Amino acid sequence: MGVYKIKGKYLIFKGEYTSEEKFRKELSQQILLKFGRPNYDSEKITEILSYCLDYFIKNFQDICLNEKSVRFYQQVFRFHEQATEVVYKFSNESSSSDIDFKYIALYRRILKFILEMGCDVPMHNNEKMDGAFKKRFEEKLNDLLYLGEMIMTCVSFYSEQTMIEDVADISFDKDDLFVFSRRHHYNFIFEHMSKEFGGQLSKAVVDDTDLAGLNDLKKALDDCFNIKYENVGHIIASIHEMNKPKGGDVVEVGWETLPINLTQFYGVDKKVSEQFFRGLTLDKNNKMSLLDLACKPYKLNRYIYKPIIVWNIDGNDYALFGKNAWAETFIQFASNAIPWGKAPEIWLKNKCFKKYVHRKEDDHDKWLDDAVEEKLLNNNVYFDRNVKVINHNTGNTSIDEPGLGEIDFIIASKASKKLFIADCKHLLGRYDIPNQRNDYNAFTSGKKPYNKTLESKIQWFKDNLSLVNQHLQKKYKKPDIDISEYTVEGIFIINTPTFYMYNSVYRIYDINQIENVILGNHTDPTFSVVIDEEEHTKFLNVEYPYFKKPKYIKFDPFKEDE
Repeated sequence: MGVYKIKGKYLIFKGEYTSEEKFRKELSQQILLKFGRPNYDSEKITEILSYCLDYFIKNFQDICLNEKSVRFYQQVFRFHEQATEVVYKFSNESSSSDIDFKYIALYRRILKFILEMGCDVPMHNNEKMDGAFKKRFEEKLNDLLYLGEMIMTCVSFYSEQTMIEDVADISFDKDDLFVFSRRHHYNFIFEHMSKEFGGQLSKAVVDDTDLAGLNDLKKALDDCFNIKYENVGHIIASIHEMNKPKGGDVVEVGWETLPINLTQFYGVDKKVSEQFFRGLTLDKNNKMSLLDLACKPYKLNRYIYKPIIVWNIDGNDYALFGKNAWAETFIQFASNAIPWGKAPEIWLKNKCFKKYVHRKEDDHDKWLDDAVEEKLLNNNVYFDRNVKVINHNTGNTSIDEPGLGEIDFIIASKASKKLFIADCKHLLGRYDIPNQRNDYNAFTSGKKPYNKTLESKIQWFKDNLSLVNQHLQKKYKKPDIDISEYTVEGIFIINTPTFYMYNSVYRIYDINQIENVILGNHTDPTFSVVIDEEEHTKFLNVEYPYFKKPKYIKFDPFKEDE
């Protein structure tokens, strides 16, 4: 445990068991005192998870708020910069046996939590980087890494509790230490999902322009702000180089240094320079709470989208910015924010840039539709796209009405004898359960849940199948097309996997599955799970939908036949 060197140069810190032992023992005693011993029902488990989350957040915050030395935060900053460079340079390569990319993902997120908490801390610049600091730093970072991991664990289990029936369990081991786990076959399915997600996420449909839209974003910055991305990079590199004798990229400078340099050296209007850098600045006034950072990863007021971080040191505010965090921000904006209409509010006050964001938002809706159409054309399937009007023998019938609306695709599958009513949903790339819950909510709740809208469309097409038959006959000029015996099925087509697709009311298929679905070749995997218990063995045959509370078949090998 401690600091590992990977790829010959990058230092990654990995915590020790001592922190887990300390906090887990204290919290276990509190849980038993407040809630008694198991068995807990689902409602009680949710209450305990909330209690545990409060415990871990309070301890994390207390450590950060009581840590006043800027040296501590500077070292965290260094670790984050190195880990970020590893991710973007080597994510397609294997990592060391001690440090894998799954660990680095969580590690980076917790380091971001610490850096963001630093915005609330009045720091001092009095500590030396000596042996005493190293010992103190490692002990404190150990604690924060464990607490951060448990914050994310609690948030994940809490999210699962809202989406899955009877999922979470809390028990105690022989030493009366709490254990979080999943009930029934659920952990097995999560492991299966993790393997599937790993392969499918790399195939997600995204902006197919150079560097997933990054060059397009750079052009928009030039067109709308008169700011060349490369020039800003030169300013950052120059500031780091100038401060190299003092520590380089972990040396703080006055925030105004950035817009002043952009104006003086590259002729950018002063107000525009300030507008640009303000949109990338995180400070105590716009940072999110630790709870929101963990539960709302889609919000933009966080370090991954605001790489200029402002800390108060010896009574004055200073800005820090790392080259790797800076690069990550613009990659994230281009691939996972702007295509969904999300950008810094202050940037959207620029009419030209706002127009660019809206254009990208409109364009991105077409990427998935185009990919679906290509597959349908390649397989000679009867279909229509972006259908607002059904053309039939006696006229036209609009479906672009309240309660119905445009249909992305109607697809006549000869192989399965089904008329698929398909809505395409271009989802954000989501890599953890709290994020996945946002997809779940979009499909199931709110003012216009996707499921409710699709339900209305399905019923209309069932009631008007003959009109749809005539519509396809007219489109293809083939009067022999006959879908009168087809069943109508509503589906969603998505660009990247999401948790809800394993348990949805209406089937959800990602773009890589849809071809087999239409051709009648898609089969859902079925799992046989054996659960050994003291008195008997439980057998489960798990089929789609995978997250339903099961009914067990119990087998006792010692029981006499009657």
